[in-house]
Amino acid sequence: MSNKPSLISDNKTLADICRRFADYSHIAIDTEFLRETTYYPKLCLIQMASADEAVAIDPLAEHLDLAPLFTLFTNPNVVKVFHAGKQDFEIFFQLMNTLPTPIYDTQIAAMVCGLGDQVGYDRLIQSFLNIQIDKSSQFTDWSQRPLSPKQYHYALDDVIHLERAYSLITENIANAGREMWLTEEMQQIAKPDQYQVDLYQIWTRIKHRINKPQGLNRLKHLGHWREQTAQRRNQPRQRIAKDDMLVSVAQQNPGSIEDLSRVRGVNGHIVKQYGRDIIAAINTANTEDKQLWPTPPQRPAKPAPQATADLLKVLLKHCAEEIDVASRLIANNQDIEDLARGKTKDIKVLKGWRYDVFGQWAEKLLTGRIALSADGAKTVIIPR
Repeated sequence: MSNKPSLISDNKTLADICRRFADYSHIAIDTEFLRETTYYPKLCLIQMASADEAVAIDPLAEHLDLAPLFTLFTNPNVVKVFHAGKQDFEIFFQLMNTLPTPIYDTQIAAMVCGLGDQVGYDRLIQSFLNIQIDKSSQFTDWSQRPLSPKQYHYALDDVIHLERAYSLITENIANAGREMWLTEEMQQIAKPDQYQVDLYQIWTRIKHRINKPQGLNRLKHLGHWREQTAQRRNQPRQRIAKDDMLVSVAQQNPGSIEDLSRVRGVNGHIVKQYGRDIIAAINTANTEDKQLWPTPPQRPAKPAPQATADLLKVLLKHCAEEIDVASRLIANNQDIEDLARGKTKDIKVLKGWRYDVFGQWAEKLLTGRIALSADGAKTVIIPR
């Protein structure tokens, strides 16, 4: 493979590159972007590698038409390989109004290769290629032009190594017969709704202790106002207003700008710049049809027995370590709590491969057919 830096900034070269890359079964993709001071990521560089060449594309180049790239990214015959690609997917969804397809995330794949949960790119490459990654250019300002040769090589090396690692990872997983173990996770990251912002649901990401519908509805409208303002101004949402401030305003229900100025966490700048908009959001929430108000989350009628949940977690860790798989891929905290409560319907750990490696043992533990013991640092399953 030639790793000579080639920054693509004209339409003809980009179109030629995309035609060549369309002939491969898979390509590795990475991006460099900035987001510290903006709502939307500023895409500064797109890197791609096939088995034979690697290129860097300059999305900041004037008059560069990315349409050929988007055509390549939606070519169903070419697998697009990313590592920890969620932010990349978000960027391309914003640009293309769809996702690259099909996509393969090596961070997810690494969960069945003995590398644990959310493994970093450097550890992945070290494990599969025995290459130590140079991270000295990690915090480069990728919007600056020209980029130095060192920066180019750093950016290109990411996709060159990723393309090579992909073949080894898929071979490893195929030899272990674990391809189907990843199906659900890969399908999940390919769902477009993950990358769409619902302005009236963004409030659900805010931590709060509001338990009345009126307060929740005010928080919903305040979240909508902040998100819309952040998008319009292209600023991070926390720079518009902090979460704690929105919660305080939703709870206090100010009826005027003067009332707003007395709410904890609301400073003079907020009042001056956004006071009218905040009060308008509050008024809209208070007068909205009650049928549209959010319903407070209901607590489980039967809390999970803590000791049982703890035993199940120990068992899960043991089962995951036995097969060298990240425990999160087998079961999450909600699955454990459901099992501890005695729920058996629609639980993924009681189906398919998860049942074989963990679910059947969980059933036996819950019905007293096995016990857990410690042998030094190792957990041991004891039949009863």
